[in-house]
Amino acid sequence: MTFFRVLVVIFLLFFQEGHAQFTGLKKIRWEYEKVAPGLIWKSSHTVLNDTLKQNINLLIVNLKKREIALRYDPEGNIPVSRQAGAAGALAAVNGGFFNIKDGGSVTYIRTGGHIADADTAKKWSRNANMTGALLIKTDNELLIEKAMPNSWYDSHNEYEDVLVTGPLLVSDGELAVLPETSFVITRHPRTAAGIKSRKKAVLITVDGRASEAAGMTLTELACLMMHLRCRSAVNLDGGGSTTMWISGKPFNGVVNMPSDNRKFDHEGERAVSDILIIR
Repeated sequence: MTFFRVLVVIFLLFFQEGHAQFTGLKKIRWEYEKVAPGLIWKSSHTVLNDTLKQNINLLIVNLKKREIALRYDPEGNIPVSRQAGAAGALAAVNGGFFNIKDGGSVTYIRTGGHIADADTAKKWSRNANMTGALLIKTDNELLIEKAMPNSWYDSHNEYEDVLVTGPLLVSDGELAVLPETSFVITRHPRTAAGIKSRKKAVLITVDGRASEAAGMTLTELACLMMHLRCRSAVNLDGGGSTTMWISGKPFNGVVNMPSDNRKFDHEGERAVSDILIIR
């Protein structure tokens, strides 16, 4: 390794370590609402590390009373609010990574037990960030695990829904090792899923790209998921895609501040290929 590369690695490690912990997590004041039996919405516009403004929304799902499912349109991209409303969902967040121009997932995806795209070799790629998978079994059990090769999912039909995404944030109650990429160490709007127990899951959005909301690095997001007592957690698509929707709420149900319009308001939804719905 050259001297220059050594310096780059040292810098990245220092940068990531410097963002490994938040101060003030225990002091977050949450607004709390019971949306329906088995579904709680919590939100907070807060300040962490004394100066970082954050706008956080989370859904706590009791999997004994509510189902989480993956909804996917391989042909085109549709805003979360429209997809969720059409599905008759109670709530939803954006899902995995997708082709913004042409539509369709860019990682392995299965919905309702079926693979909608046939050409997996060309369309479903992997990179250093795609280290996790969100899996929903036929009995509604939700799992978040290390990503396996695409062919592995083809031969495991016990999973009704499969979404390869990442990076993996928390595994077996410990912070996962994150890749040293700009995607990881730069603050962006983020969406993530976590599992607290066999019967309880968390879906979260963190707004960003605004003076009112800084966004998070993935190390910071992982620490937040640990603070929420998630035993496992995985990053979903973020940036302008980050959206949380709840049926019947103002602003067409959009409760966070999607950033695709570069404004801190509810109007900046981005059209996406897949979403996680609660029903």
